[in-house]
Amino acid sequence: MARKSASASGSMKPFYVALAVVAVAGVAFILWQMRAGGSGGAATQPIPVQISDAELNSVQGISIGRQDAPVVIYEFADFQCPGCGQFATFTAPLIKERLVETGQVRFVYYDFPLPQHQHAFLAARAARCANEQGKFWEYHDVLYARQPTWAVLRNATDFFIDLAEEIGLDESAFSSCLRSDRYQEEVSRSIELGERLGVRSTPTLMVNMKRLPDVPDFSQLQQMVEQELGAPAAAADSAAGATAP
Repeated sequence: MARKSASASGSMKPFYVALAVVAVAGVAFILWQMRAGGSGGAATQPIPVQISDAELNSVQGISIGRQDAPVVIYEFADFQCPGCGQFATFTAPLIKERLVETGQVRFVYYDFPLPQHQHAFLAARAARCANEQGKFWEYHDVLYARQPTWAVLRNATDFFIDLAEEIGLDESAFSSCLRSDRYQEEVSRSIELGERLGVRSTPTLMVNMKRLPDVPDFSQLQQMVEQELGAPAAAADSAAGATAP
């Protein structure tokens, strides 16, 4: 009888092993769901991308200003970054008013959501969903203005949809975009571009592709723009003087 009992016990081992595998898989799924924060299928993480040197110029940012402006300011930013919020609140409006609207500057925004910021990647996708309806900058502004509210939420998806309605977007179209993986690759490519250009923190600014070591205030940035505007003229004057009889 003892041998029979041992045999029966041995025959049950595959069942218990299978049961344990199912249990582990179930726990893993629950943890994944918790990490996703119930985002309803919305892509919240970047994906691996490779950008060749030839493709660097094709990575799309969101720009405002004349395409042929003599100076281009690039910003790599994270919607959940407090420093980016300060820049968006105090400096960016002056750039647009005094430099972009006067035709001196084209301003280009690139996404660089940092991994430690839970909702930053989703926020970047949300802004691009808003861009589908021609309201990237309006959504950009309200995201930064309401950053302290949504940054602490467990799940920001519904809040981002409410913001879209707040600025007059088609809520259904926006929700469909956000609750998908649309723009996951584009934001991932923007991150990869920033890393290739040496971006390590946000906000990082570049003036005509010259990366600035610190975040300047508006007056400092304006001086840099004026220097860039004066550089061609100074070079031309120098050349003229060299060839003058």
